[in-house]
This record gives sequence, structure tokens and C-alpha cells, in this order.
Amino acid sequence: MRDKCFVRSKQSFQDSDRGLAGYSIVSSGHIFAKQGRTITRPQGRSDFLLFYVAKGTEHFRLASCQAVAEASSFILFRPNEPPLHVHRDEQRGEFYYVHFTAPEDFDLFGFESSRIYPTLPSSSICDLFEEIIGELQTKKPAYEAVCMAKLFCIFALLERKITKESSPIGQYTNQISFVIQTMNKEYQQERSLKDYAALCHMSKFHFTRVFKEITGRTPLEYRNKIRLDHAKELLTDTSYSIGEIGRRVGYSSNIYFCDAFKKKLGLSPSQYRKMHQQA
Repeated sequence: MRDKCFVRSKQSFQDSDRGLAGYSIVSSGHIFAKQGRTITRPQGRSDFLLFYVAKGTEHFRLASCQAVAEASSFILFRPNEPPLHVHRDEQRGEFYYVHFTAPEDFDLFGFESSRIYPTLPSSSICDLFEEIIGELQTKKPAYEAVCMAKLFCIFALLERKITKESSPIGQYTNQISFVIQTMNKEYQQERSLKDYAALCHMSKFHFTRVFKEITGRTPLEYRNKIRLDHAKELLTDTSYSIGEIGRRVGYSSNIYFCDAFKKKLGLSPSQYRKMHQQA
């Protein structure tokens, strides 16, 4: 029976301990959680854990204190460190995780364990988690090494984001974060680049450059990603028609919606629905 605190989850496991340079992935997953979902392991686990908050917030108990991980935050746990965390939001949360093994002298790529690291949203990092899960599901030749290579990329991007956000461009972090929050709330609306730039009191050219420097995408590419993420949820969880879903997520043209969806995901909306409703 599905846990009532989960909306749904997707997880995959590695069948061997072959990896890359002494590192190996054990499992990886994508969790959609309802309010009240709790994870507690008093003795920890025998492997390392990278936990990434894609949406919502997660409440952790760390070293006898409470800490909150906002969206786009991440945290690492060493073997035998006991994680305890709860999703308390009324809106569902979305999380990625990877359990992996590493050599005894592994230094967490310079990060500290049991510490929450806040960053700005990154669809590239979420895409890499999805690619790891996909590799573990299909198990193509050398998938173990490919999975670890993608995990190394995730850590490299996380380090780059933290370094970048502390650099001079980081002075715009709060402004860009506010625009991203607005996009998430109003993704159906047809705001122009000029409208988004006005929220930051910037010219649209300066705004576009700063936004892409921080997020890796242009503002409209980023909004399109948000729309398509919501479209995927509606295709999986509702019986709305394709045209209705396109309108609900902000596309005025059904043809434009279908073209944008297929260009990003490699499947038409109807193909995606059929695949995921049968899963």
C-alpha cells in the first residue's frame, strides 16, 4: 500500500558495485511528498547520502538543533550519521536523493556533512538526477560509471553555484530569487522580459545576462521549464485533455504547447501520459 504521506516516488537501484575511481551509486530517487512525511534512521546508513530539495521546504534535526532546508538547498550525510527530516508544508514537496559509496578518505568534495547549503534553483541539477535515475532503470552497458560521472557533475555544479553566488554577481541573488518565486506563482501569465526586469529595477538586457549567469537559462527558458514541469504533473495526475493542460500551464496555442513539450522531453504530451499512467 502506498504511504499516505507520499504522492508518488520514483527510485532505482544499482545491481553491482562497479562505479568510477572507487565510487559507486547504491540507489537514487525522486520523491513527491505530502505533509507529514517523516524519514528517520537513528543509526544512519552504511553509505553516503546527497539530499536535494527541488520544491517546498524540509525540516531537519541536526546535532540536536532544528534547521530548515528551503527549495534548492542540499545536504550531505556520511555513513552512520542519523538523518531525521520531516515535510511540514501543506503543499507537496519534491526531493531528489542519491545513496553512494566512496573511499575511506572521501572529503565530501569539500562540503561539510549534516549542514544545509542553500543555493538558487537549477534545472540542470534536477535534470542530472533524472538522468541518473534513468541510467539505473535501463542499465545500459557501463551505466555504473555513467551514473557516477553524472553525480560528479552534480557536485561540481553545486560547488560552482555556491562560489558564484558569493561572487560579485551574487549581489543580485535576492532579486533573481524573487523573480523565480514570481514565475512559480504566475507561470501561466504572459509576462514579458521587460516585466520581469522591472521587478529587479534593471534593463531587460542586464536582467537577462544576470539571470542566465546565475541560473544557466534565460528567463523565458526558465519559465518554460516551470510550465512543462506542471504539464507533466497534470498529464500524470489528471484526465484533462491535452489542449486544456496546455492552456492551464500558460500556452495559448495547442500546437506550440505540443512542440515545446516534445522538444524538451522527446515525447509528445499524449505519449508521456500513456507511458506514465501505465507505470
